[in-house]
Amino acid sequence: MKKLFYFFVFLTVIIFVGSINIFLKINSNLNHIIGIDINLIIYLITTLICIYTSNKIFKKANLNKVKYYRRGIKITFANSFFATSIISMISACITYGFLEKILKNFNLGAGLINYTIFASKIWFISSPFIGLEVTVFRYFYEIGYFKTPIKYLIWKLMLFFIVSFLFYQERKLNCFIYSKAICDIFFLFLYSKICFEATIYI
Repeated sequence: MKKLFYFFVFLTVIIFVGSINIFLKINSNLNHIIGIDINLIIYLITTLICIYTSNKIFKKANLNKVKYYRRGIKITFANSFFATSIISMISACITYGFLEKILKNFNLGAGLINYTIFASKIWFISSPFIGLEVTVFRYFYEIGYFKTPIKYLIWKLMLFFIVSFLFYQERKLNCFIYSKAICDIFFLFLYSKICFEATIYI
């Protein structure tokens, strides 16, 4: 089941990134493709750092050997959420405060920089909650509930495509940028509920 979990995570990332790039390649220009890919890279790096941090916290807790498992996983969940949230917020602050200055150091065109900054302001609205999503998935992985995060990935990907389609008439090429933010905010309520249940009731 673990292999299936990894497969679906990898497949979801490929479909998400691939569909955006194909859509822009057909309907737009290189500036839009590079601009979105820059945002995707930042998002991916932030997520990977959060995953690494969360894994380290859960492994260090060594929950299989703790006397009171429920209390142990509650504390571990809270510690992971706290640490990954700090990482997510630092990433958001850097993106909103310094991305434009960083891009200018690479002597990129004004059009590319402007679009990248425009996209990042919408794309990273929910970035402080990347850590919450990572911690929730790590929690389900820890307790062996692999089908639940797979189900969430499928739902989120489907919602992303549906909202993008609905926004296309009004937002055209930027439909998926707004869709990404809406999907993240929608799932924030679900992940917050899981976080509350994991840290209060178990």
